[in-house]
Amino acid sequence: MANAGGDKVSDEIHLKDDYSTYLFQCCVCLDLLYKPIVLPCGHISCFWCVHQAMQGVQESHCAVCRQPYYHFPSICQLLHLLLLKLEPVASMRRDREVMEEEKNRRIQSPQFVGQVALPNSETENSSSTNEGITSTDLQLVTENSSAHGLSKKITLDDALCCLCNELLYLPSVLNCGHVYCEACMASMAGEKMECKVCGVLHPGQFPNVCLDLDHFLEETFPEEYASRRQTALVKKSQHQNGDASSSAQGDCTSKKKVDASRFLDDESIHFGVGCDNCGLYPIKGKRYKCMDCKEKIGFDLCESCYSTKSKLPGRFNQQHTSDHRFKLDDSQLLSRFLIQTAAAGNFEEELDEEENVDQDGGNDENPNQFEDI
Repeated sequence: MANAGGDKVSDEIHLKDDYSTYLFQCCVCLDLLYKPIVLPCGHISCFWCVHQAMQGVQESHCAVCRQPYYHFPSICQLLHLLLLKLEPVASMRRDREVMEEEKNRRIQSPQFVGQVALPNSETENSSSTNEGITSTDLQLVTENSSAHGLSKKITLDDALCCLCNELLYLPSVLNCGHVYCEACMASMAGEKMECKVCGVLHPGQFPNVCLDLDHFLEETFPEEYASRRQTALVKKSQHQNGDASSSAQGDCTSKKKVDASRFLDDESIHFGVGCDNCGLYPIKGKRYKCMDCKEKIGFDLCESCYSTKSKLPGRFNQQHTSDHRFKLDDSQLLSRFLIQTAAAGNFEEELDEEENVDQDGGNDENPNQFEDI
């Protein structure tokens, strides 16, 4: 379990960690968000909280508003880095707890450079590894947080739109995890909405505004936010008769109503298997499984992502590369799973019948069935 002295470090972290002061809480575990995932509805949860709550057979639903979704989004790195600055001590605690659980379960979530916000972490005497967090690490974080106000050093550069490069106004998050102003995202919308940063196509519906992030930005940068709001109102009045941006938004928002029936009663569903590129879960249609990834969780692509020859890394830190080989795999088809389950049930019934026959001495006849003859 924890390394030597781990309990002491954990106690020290909790003493300096006030759960009630978090600006960003997971709507599932109610703890500080860790590697935050922003769902299409705009609500935020931790990476593992979302993963564990998703359905392996049909559409999943937000824990707050119950809006359905079909893709496992990537981590929002902008929000992740904001949390490292806002809550350095709590982020360290969460990092330690999650890494220990991942180690016990032999799984991994995506890793980022500077995952734990350790001020002056370049010094040789300070380190944070998968084996746990040291007392030196904790001292560096707490001393720098209080002495230099680390948790308050949020600048405009930490919250810029990926397109207009200004302070985010009504921020929306794509499936790839990149954040845009709502108006900027609407200007990108069309038959296919492609992220301007990573080039990944956004699947499904037009995402809602992330209200938690929006309220935080309004409180943190009141003057700049007010200016952005005024600019947006002016643009809206200029385009009230309709333009490419507003029509694009209308076209895309009309796609919010996704036909849930396409995920139900379908033999082409791969039970409990998701796409490591777009996050479609479960995969529907052809499933391509990597033959060279050795991780226990494997690496899979849906047919659409396989056709794009995506070079994105795995969503669970798999060491997948573009030269790896794929094969079609139908081992987890829902139809096959149901047939095997039914066969297993029939086999158990036959065994029960044989046991009953043995107990009756091999006589299947009812001793009273000829009583009236």
